[in-house]
This record gives sequence, C-alpha cells and structure tokens, in this order.
Amino acid sequence: MSFLRGLVGVIGAGDDLASKGLHPERGDLSLPALTLDLAAFDKNAEAMFAYAKARNLLLAPHAKTPMSPELSRRLADQGAWGLSVANLQQAMVLLNSGFSRLLVANQIGGEVSGVRFGKLLAAHPEAEVIFFIDSIASAKAIVAAAKACGRTLPVLIEIGSGRAGARDEAAITALIDEVLAKDCLELSGIACYEGAAAKADPAETEAAIAELCDLSLQAFAKIRKARPEAELLLSAGGSSFFDLVVRHLLPAVEADGNARMVLRSGAIFFHDHGVYERALAQLDQRNGFEPVTGQKASEAFTPALRVWAEVLSRPEPDLLICGMGMRDVSFDQDMPRPLAFYRNGNHLEDGKGASVFKLNDQHAFLRVDPSHPAEVGDVVEFGISHPCTCIDRWRSILGRGPDGAILASFPTYFG
Repeated sequence: MSFLRGLVGVIGAGDDLASKGLHPERGDLSLPALTLDLAAFDKNAEAMFAYAKARNLLLAPHAKTPMSPELSRRLADQGAWGLSVANLQQAMVLLNSGFSRLLVANQIGGEVSGVRFGKLLAAHPEAEVIFFIDSIASAKAIVAAAKACGRTLPVLIEIGSGRAGARDEAAITALIDEVLAKDCLELSGIACYEGAAAKADPAETEAAIAELCDLSLQAFAKIRKARPEAELLLSAGGSSFFDLVVRHLLPAVEADGNARMVLRSGAIFFHDHGVYERALAQLDQRNGFEPVTGQKASEAFTPALRVWAEVLSRPEPDLLICGMGMRDVSFDQDMPRPLAFYRNGNHLEDGKGASVFKLNDQHAFLRVDPSHPAEVGDVVEFGISHPCTCIDRWRSILGRGPDGAILASFPTYFG
C-alpha cells in the first residue's frame, strides 16, 4: 500500500492508478494531495517554446522546480536545449536519469564541492555540464572539478545584482584572465539572473534589469574579444521578466552571429494563482509577449497546480479548519487561495468568499461568512503561489487528465 499523501489507503501494490478513475473533488484521494493538470502543463510549455522559437532562443528549463525526471522529459520532448540545476544533488538526479546537457545555474561553493562534482562527471563522460563562476575562488572550484573528472569544463561568468555574480568591470576582467590561464576551463559566455534584481516598483525593476544587462553585455564583449572564433552563450532566467532580458541582450546575440541566448525558465511551466499571476499581468502591461506570439501571456499560461484538502472542523461560524498546512503548501509569497468547495463531487455554487489567513504545520485557517455552506468533510480546491516552494514539499505529484481523473504519479527527487 502506498504511504504517499493522496494515495494512502487508496491504491495497493500493483494497482494501475490510471484505471482507478480517481477524482480529488469526489474525495477519492486521502487528502491533502498535490495535483498537476497535465493539459495545462503541456499548454504552458507550448506557449513558452513558441515564444522561444519565434525569437530564436534556446530553453534550458530549470529542473529544480519539480525535480521530476518524467516532467523534465516532457519539456525535453518539446525541444529543450538542455536543463538547468542548482546543485550537485539535482545534477546527479538528472544525469542518472539520462539527461546529457546541464547548466549548473548557481555557484557551487569551494574546491571540496568541486571535487564532488568532478567525481559525478567522471561517471558521466558523455555529459556536457556548464558551470557558473563569479570569483577567482569559484573558478578554482571548477578547476578542482575538471581535475577530478579528467576533462575540460565550460564556464559562464555570472554577472549579478541582488544575489551572486560579478559586480564590476574589474572583477569581470580578473575572471576572464583567470579562466584563460587554465587549460582545464573553457570560457563559454556569460550568465545572469534578472529576478534577483527586481524591486517593489516596476519602473525601478526595469531600470535595475537594464543595468544588469548592460554590465552583462560589457562582459560579453570582453569575452568575445578574448575568444573571437568561439561559439558563446548568454544565459538569463526566464519566468517573470524574460521579455526585459530578451529586449536588452538578444540584439547583441543576433549581431554577434556566433552566439546563442539561453533562458532558464522554470516556474512558468506550472504557473500559479499568486506571484506568477501578478508577474504575467505586468508582462502584459509591458506588452512583452503578445507581439511575439499573438496572445497575451495571462491568456497563454494557465495555473496547473492544485492542493486539495478536507474541511476538518468549523468551530466558529466564520472559521474553517482544513487539513493542509505549511508542510503541504507554499506561503513565502502568498497564502494559498481557495478556488472551489465540493461535496460528494458536486461543486458548491455558493461556496465563495473564503480566504486563508493563517497556516499551522498541518492546518489551514479560513475566514468565511457565517452563511458559507461548508461542512466537515467537504473538499476544498486551493490554488498556490510560487510553484518551486510548493512542489518541494511533496514526494509525488499526481497528474490529472482532461476529465480531472488522476492518470499518473510523478515521483520527485528533492533529496
């Protein structure tokens, strides 16, 4: 019998999940449960890949969001150039799952960490793994990795604002000289993450991202001068402000003629009812998607994730306690949003106006009007905010088909 949330007491060993016809709104799952609308996920991927194709961009989706090789494979099948990871554990999962091109889109630490990476790469001699560096110390870590695996490793100089990354021309020049002096490193371009530059004010955000991109282009020009014949990469994030980095960086890529731009989109394939809902609304305000694809971003992308929970108690007329909490859902950006209430599989038409105002470990506190029809045992469908910090609470994502039935269980490997 499965021990996973959602499936405890529902399926046994050898049962075919897809044939069960399980619907969360009917109470067929042991709640709470996390589900993924597979049609919405695929539609979101199609929208992002259509944008990339129209702008001649490469996509290396960030696998840290779901840490599901099966879902990453769906993106690879749509044409992903590679995948992005953030650390050694994530790289190991993806390499062991058969993926052969990774961007390690993070600083890895010191030389000891480099040796560990090198040992992993030695077991995967066919894999192309590209690293970020932002200091002499981080370059030395990749040198250690190269020595441990016995081959030359490509590196991108990370340009930063608000998080890691080289901050000025002097640091960039020193890094270029350091890499060129090492036979075991290959200087392959630049990387940045525009999300860390974001501010509370949209105008300030645009200015900060423009400044980050300007420094990135200065670094790219220096690298091109040092390696006039090399094929280079310019890599940026790709979920909230990708239109801005494309606006600033892509013209230089196109003018160069021997470079490609790579976006590391991640959460956008899942979308949400919070932080990314707002981000895409702002993207539309900037007119950053529709001129390329013919469709507004807020219409092209659909929130694909839901957390389902049961009403456990109504101790006061205006208070519901649901069986879902901080162990089950993200809350770093917004509280989960109640979308619908169900009883015996039937939608409660007048079940609106509820809101989550507090979470405990395993309880959600909902404020409702005293006239709200919810009762103990009703099922509540919640939208989430910030897919990355929601999915990592789960060992399995339950995939829903077109009719809402559970078709598959996708294991996650967060470690």
